[in-house]
Amino acid sequence: MSDDAPKKRRHGPKPKPPQEQRRHAVSCRLTDAELARLDELRGEVSRGEWLRLAAMAKPPRIVPTVNKVAWADLARAAGNLNQITRAINEGKLPVKNVPGVGKAVMEVRAQLDAVRRLLIGQEAPDESEG
Repeated sequence: MSDDAPKKRRHGPKPKPPQEQRRHAVSCRLTDAELARLDELRGEVSRGEWLRLAAMAKPPRIVPTVNKVAWADLARAAGNLNQITRAINEGKLPVKNVPGVGKAVMEVRAQLDAVRRLLIGQEAPDESEG
């Protein structure tokens, strides 16, 4: 193989810098009841990942399946709302000159976003940040 040959393409994520690589493994023993509780708490997150995050005082949020379904359904509603807003802005819906329509649409969108955030356990953004 010559020096001019292209390097073999690497697949997967870019390796982390050495100081961020996890090299140490820690194990622990659990009772059947403790393991069952861990599995209940962790949801789809791996046991090791959940324990590592919990040990660092930031366990992952576990979103119930029913909330994921509702979140996806509300995403479609948000998309429809965006299409309506676009049609209004392009003059395709004859309500542009009706007082308060734009404000009402924005209020509905804000409420929809708030409900979606609650479904996945996110806090509302700080009003002073926006």
